Amino acid sequence: MNEKIFQRYLETSVYTYAGIYKDFIASLPDDIPSIGMLVCDQITHPSMYFTEPSPYLEDTYYGKFATYPKHRFKNEDEIYITAVSMIAGILRLDETGFTKNRDVTKRITVSCRQASVLFSAILKEKRIPCRSRAGFMDFGDAGDSYMEHWVNEYWNFNENRWVLADVDGYYEYEQRFGYSQFDLPRRKFVTASEAWLGLRKNTFNKKLDVFSPTLLEGVCEYLFMDLHALMNNEIFYSYQPLYLRGGIQTLNEKELHELDALAELLAEPDKNMEQIEHLLAANEKWSVLTNNTQNVYHDIFR
Repeated sequence: MNEKIFQRYLETSVYTYAGIYKDFIASLPDDIPSIGMLVCDQITHPSMYFTEPSPYLEDTYYGKFATYPKHRFKNEDEIYITAVSMIAGILRLDETGFTKNRDVTKRITVSCRQASVLFSAILKEKRIPCRSRAGFMDFGDAGDSYMEHWVNEYWNFNENRWVLADVDGYYEYEQRFGYSQFDLPRRKFVTASEAWLGLRKNTFNKKLDVFSPTLLEGVCEYLFMDLHALMNNEIFYSYQPLYLRGGIQTLNEKELHELDALAELLAEPDKNMEQIEHLLAANEKWSVLTNNTQNVYHDIFR
């Protein structure tokens, strides 16, 4: 990997900076599966509280969801936006540290973007290049449907490749499909750029589940989230460019073609990083963000 790219993904953002928890992170295991399992064990997903509980998950991993304190939010994404806040929240509930199979009453309840940020923060502090990615995940194994999701890519020095990992804790971390949750086949994840270009060219043949008024608008939101994540700026779900406040239907053809060009570059981010940076600098409107309250960013299935 190019040294400049290597260094980029060791750098931290306001979201992945470890701050006072650097020594704590140093005390965690160094191997990827152990780190990934620990992250899974400290969180529970908001959707767990709005669906029929799985006896297997309750007995094996979480404890009874009915014991979750009624006064706590069942979606704490807005409380825990940064890695520092997540670690603080986890330790506040149980000061013994990151513990295995933590009871549901001692977990923070956050969704995939938060889990991805926490994993990135830990790996960066351990000098393992890592980045968050926003796109669409096949939670099954047949490629029938892809849902909005954040994952991670970490650099495997021995194999000289980016490895796809999912630490959301939304599903069990054993190798239920014959491969690890922390080394997923590429077919499991559709990048936002692939989805955008496929929709624009009318060549995309996968089913996407998005929580936006239109499919293209949902993919556009993820295109910008992925762009900023690749720039080490893992923006929150509701943070979108101000010029899109009125919705994607307000864009003219020139602006849509600008996004096409961006998506083409994001298809190979390492190869095109300098061009992406140049394009981002030339289009300041992509970096002027607002909290778009028109979007239901806190949907329980994210």
